[in-house]
Amino acid sequence: MKIPLDDHAAMYVAATRTGLHRPCIGLLRHYDEPVTGDALLRWANELAQDPQGLGRRVVRPRVPGARLRWAPAADLPPIRFEPDELSVPELMALMEEEASQQIDPAATAGWRMAAARTADGGSMVSLWVNHAYGDARALLTHGFGGGSSTVPQQAPVRGWRADTVEELGDVVTRVRHGLGGTVRLGREVAVALARPSATGDLQRLSPTIAAVRSRNQGVGARSGRRLMALTRVRAADWDGVAQARGGSGNTLLLSVLANLLRTARLSRGDTVDGPLRILLPVDLRHQRPQGQHDVTANAVVGALVVLPGGTPQHGSIADVRVATKRAIEAAAPVGASRRDGRPAGPTGVVDAMRLLPSALSNRLAVLAQGADGVASNVGPLPDLIGRLGRHQASAAYLMGGPMMTDLTIGLGRWGEDITLGVMADAGRLGPSGTLQTLVSAEIAAWGLTATVW
Repeated sequence: MKIPLDDHAAMYVAATRTGLHRPCIGLLRHYDEPVTGDALLRWANELAQDPQGLGRRVVRPRVPGARLRWAPAADLPPIRFEPDELSVPELMALMEEEASQQIDPAATAGWRMAAARTADGGSMVSLWVNHAYGDARALLTHGFGGGSSTVPQQAPVRGWRADTVEELGDVVTRVRHGLGGTVRLGREVAVALARPSATGDLQRLSPTIAAVRSRNQGVGARSGRRLMALTRVRAADWDGVAQARGGSGNTLLLSVLANLLRTARLSRGDTVDGPLRILLPVDLRHQRPQGQHDVTANAVVGALVVLPGGTPQHGSIADVRVATKRAIEAAAPVGASRRDGRPAGPTGVVDAMRLLPSALSNRLAVLAQGADGVASNVGPLPDLIGRLGRHQASAAYLMGGPMMTDLTIGLGRWGEDITLGVMADAGRLGPSGTLQTLVSAEIAAWGLTATVW
């Protein structure tokens, strides 16, 4: 059975095709002992056999105008195995090369693996997955059975006639939504012209339009190369610093990201006074009706936190906490109201875009996602994600590949530690030093001691 992609997944596939974006989520795990190639291959085979997880590919529909489809495909991904011990610079160069690869589920397997020996006798194992497969919850569920929801059973195989009828219905629905959206868009525009001060759905486009207009692309052109830093801090120290400065662990995460963005702006000679726009993913599964807790999809909405630019700040973070709370309160009701896989936004605009060619509407959606950075707090990471055959990881890092952003940080709680997976667009970092050096200096500026790869 071929399952249609929702709008978020289609957007990520379109972003992959641009060549500069890496809409991926990654999991890197460090082991104190060597991981064998056989163990890696067995795990890859297990993942490839799950048609609700990574055992599927994106295929084009038979009927023009219908949505792209997921189809079962037990294809093994590219697997890289380095048996020789590597120094830390060599290891990070290899991991950055893996993160920079274009993994397109519409062309090949939309995921890849790598394992390399470390100089201390251990191993580093990476898994990168195109974001179209789902969010971090989906990765944990299908990679390790770490989700709280039950994965639906595979649907029975159907003939091409049934799929064609479904695709025809998909086109009819698309046209109906598009025409209805055009009418609603006309009403929204008429109200906005008659009463500029009136509040309505159309006003929610203002921040996005302003951000697209003000985005400075002239300094530090975007590239497809990714840089990374893996950071580990004691959780008690992290939370203590956050509370002492009037915030929470989540607020400190946003503050660290904001300072790294400010440093990058200064380094590349960019305008530093402009505000920073940071996306904070908010999981909405608990707000959806029963039966709509699909762990295989993307079920988050981005809360847009706006912080001042300028130079790095390491004082009180109470104002960051206020801005974060305001952004989450504004985003959650909007996302929860869209329960059909459509992105949040003015209903007229979102539905009217369905009349545009999919390639164009998806590109516009990619542009609308643009922000300076993304801060994702995944929370506690279950111990089972460290298992690989008989091996158990000593540390795990969740990461996100920047898409129309300069830098992303994924935070997870691993035992008594906080792990930070930091990823940057090499073209936007500036020449002030390596990402590991910048992250080490930023963490130290908060009075924290960290281990940084």
